[in-house]
Amino acid sequence: MHRINRRLTLLAGAALAAGPALAQTEQQRAQAVQGQVGGAGQAGTPAPAATGARAEVVTTPEFIRLATMSDRFEIASSRLAGEKSQNAQVKEFAQHMIRDHEKTTKERLTLAQQIPGSGTGADVPLPNGRESQGNAQSGPITNAQGGPQPEGLDQQHTALLQQLQQASGAELDRLYARQQVTAHQQAVDMFRNYGQSGDNPQLKQWVQKTLPDLEQHLQLAQRLQQGLQG
Repeated sequence: MHRINRRLTLLAGAALAAGPALAQTEQQRAQAVQGQVGGAGQAGTPAPAATGARAEVVTTPEFIRLATMSDRFEIASSRLAGEKSQNAQVKEFAQHMIRDHEKTTKERLTLAQQIPGSGTGADVPLPNGRESQGNAQSGPITNAQGGPQPEGLDQQHTALLQQLQQASGAELDRLYARQQVTAHQQAVDMFRNYGQSGDNPQLKQWVQKTLPDLEQHLQLAQRLQQGLQG
């Protein structure tokens, strides 16, 4: 009888000792699953891009098309903001964006002409006298000098430009700054991905050279946005 009681006591003690260990194991498993599903931002795991943009590397023709669209939107929106805004900081930032993105447009056009099948037609300027018609609410979209604004934006960027056209005053300034932060976050992600894993060495070299300027643009846009919120 003493032997049986002693055996039962030993079994009960072992079960109690295993209880915390078992619970800890289950907790670790749950944490592991959680980390696989939504562990971004934890130690050793990169957080997703703030833009929600897809992180995959695009082909060279697609990258050139997207970069072309990005430059066109930067120039068009900055011309519009520079014309309509009464804020000196917004005007200065807009002129900076126009100058830098016109420069990258020229560089990319020259480079694309040297890459077979890159779709250089997307960068060919339209004839003088062409302008975006906007819509009934926004009216024609023109540059700061009142001249024609080149077409060629996709539907998404056209809608953003029309929102900017319809805004005024402090609302215009805040909208422009917000659009610039988002656009440059997306551009930085795209350039960074292609610079690391793109399939054309010549374009990758240009992308890696241009990326620091875009990162600076993003910082300036974020600073502008913060200043307008104050």
